Amino acid sequence: MLYTIMPLERIYSYKTQSILGNGTSKDELKGDAATEYRTISLTHGSVYARKDGDKYIVDGILSTDMNDYLNPLYFPGSSIDV
Repeated sequence: MLYTIMPLERIYSYKTQSILGNGTSKDELKGDAATEYRTISLTHGSVYARKDGDKYIVDGILSTDMNDYLNPLYFPGSSIDV
């Protein structure tokens, strides 16, 4: 178990796999780099979202207010208005 505020996609990335020699090619990395990410500011922190078609999907949240984590609008996998 990892206790970190870093998003898991930064820890478990394709770059790590390519450094270890697991056969990930640079062409596969280019497809992943085309994903658009956006940070949405909250009063006490921020929400990280990725673009999926014409909407944004919540990937994670970083906040000092525990109520932000309980807000269903910010649950990972839910769509959010930007």
